[in-house]
Amino acid sequence: MPAARPDLVHLRLLATSDVHGWLAPWDYHAAQPLPDAGLARTARLIDEARAASDTLLFDNGDFLQGNPLSDRRMAEGEAHPVIAAMNQLNYDAVTLGNHEFNFGLPALREALDAARFPVVSANISDMKGGEIVPRSVVLVRPVTDGAGGRHDLRVGVIGFLPVQVMIWDRAHLEGRVTVEPILAAARAQIGALRARCDLVVALCHAGIGAPTVACDSEDASTALAGLEGIDVVVTGHSHLVFPSARFEGMEGVDARRGTLQGKPAVMPGSRGSHLGVIDLQMRVGDWRIVSSSSHAVPVAHVPAAPAVVQTVAAAHEATLREIERPLGHTDRPLNSFFAMVAPSPAASLIAEASAAHIRNQLETDEVPVLGTGQPFRCGGRGGPRHYTDIPAGPLTLRHASDIYSYPNTVAALRLTGGDVHRWLERAARVFRRLRPGAEDQPLLDPEVPSYNFDLIHGLSFVVDLERPAMFAADGRVVGDGRIRELTYKGKPLDPEAEFIVATSSYRAGGAGGFAPHPPMYAGTRRMRDVLSDHLARRPVPPTAPFWSFAPMPGTTAVFPTSPRAADHLDEVPHLSLTPLAEDDAGFLTLRLSL
Repeated sequence: MPAARPDLVHLRLLATSDVHGWLAPWDYHAAQPLPDAGLARTARLIDEARAASDTLLFDNGDFLQGNPLSDRRMAEGEAHPVIAAMNQLNYDAVTLGNHEFNFGLPALREALDAARFPVVSANISDMKGGEIVPRSVVLVRPVTDGAGGRHDLRVGVIGFLPVQVMIWDRAHLEGRVTVEPILAAARAQIGALRARCDLVVALCHAGIGAPTVACDSEDASTALAGLEGIDVVVTGHSHLVFPSARFEGMEGVDARRGTLQGKPAVMPGSRGSHLGVIDLQMRVGDWRIVSSSSHAVPVAHVPAAPAVVQTVAAAHEATLREIERPLGHTDRPLNSFFAMVAPSPAASLIAEASAAHIRNQLETDEVPVLGTGQPFRCGGRGGPRHYTDIPAGPLTLRHASDIYSYPNTVAALRLTGGDVHRWLERAARVFRRLRPGAEDQPLLDPEVPSYNFDLIHGLSFVVDLERPAMFAADGRVVGDGRIRELTYKGKPLDPEAEFIVATSSYRAGGAGGFAPHPPMYAGTRRMRDVLSDHLARRPVPPTAPFWSFAPMPGTTAVFPTSPRAADHLDEVPHLSLTPLAEDDAGFLTLRLSL
């Protein structure tokens, strides 16, 4: 979109979001190249875009956490590799996402100390109302009109993150910070920022939702775009791509032009999978946007930029050495191909390790301790390669990181049998309700992430898919539930019985609505470290078949999984599974006969 007229300038806004530490084009979990992601690949597109136009480069948050490279403990004086890479790329401004707080405020401040770019966040404050980072910034950048004339453009940049960070990272943030709802903070601050600049860019670490949403919505970007004074929105958090057909038909959303309530917008995927590009034609003087176009450019098979690769090379090599440290051995494969339809050996290990840790910490046998486990790398928005796939044989720290991908710490809750039942009902919301006798019905609700299929182990139960889920997405009770034949040690579960449930700080903080009470124990050890110790102490046991689907004669359902699952069907001989075909996204569709 060149500015051919002397009264117009062409400004190109570039954006990344949800990079999650994926810098080098390498999959640290699977130990193989990453062909369609990595900031080093995105950097090549950034260089090309800068060569063709006046540009500004932004990041929309969730950059510091996400894989063994970004999550490793830095040596004293060592710059965080993500910050080093972003410095090398000369970002103009970034905002904080919720995952920036996973390691606590001191670690965040230490990482940001090395940043050579402004970091903004308008809706998070310390307990006295002071800034954690600046709420906004005004950048003055030279732009060129169609006749070659140069002008100074004042660009205001303001950032927002989801209020739910206070739930997800309660252990780090409670009593230290407050977070205001995105729309409330924006209404209070946009006017003053607008008065100081020619263009306002909102970096909104939230997804795309309805034009009118609840004040605490994680999908506030569309509503934010409707506020007077905002010109452009960069959106993210949900790891999706916009503009794209996925958003067709949504109110206030133009999925072809790439606008939200008429404002230019972009969402650039995750892990550096896309570069968001917004081209603006602006009229010199009043700086009104005359026209715009938005698109998200995929980085698949784009060569990595050597400068970024070199910048992170030392950290990359150190990470590779660290994650190949031997831990133990498994006689059987550990994968997540069938984790949504059968007990998962990888999820069972999480439950066993966390329960054993809590028993050791509490030193009590008076109340039974149960563990929770869930599949983290299980397809979804991560794509058909996003599965745990560990062969039988030696286990290393890399495998532990594959099984448990997040830096959560261990926590414990005291629950009743009734609480436990409702926990399982929340987990079972991942399934759609099936019609008896119907064929090839979609089994999974794509809006429920696999990590919310969080099962309490040590029980036995049946999931009846003919029945409606107990809970709606917002936590309201809407049905009688689908968990049947729930037993503990062979006897029906007493709703008044007491249990201690080992889980993560993320879940104990209230994420997903599973935990009805504050934790009774909040530890400091990361779940990944607890799992690593567990794997080092004992061989991997067989997975107990503690749950199943209720029979539905003549009924079949279909679900997506990794194409590699076709070679592992013998691991679930009790299921009637038929491979069908790969879908457009590259997932293998399996038919489940119930």
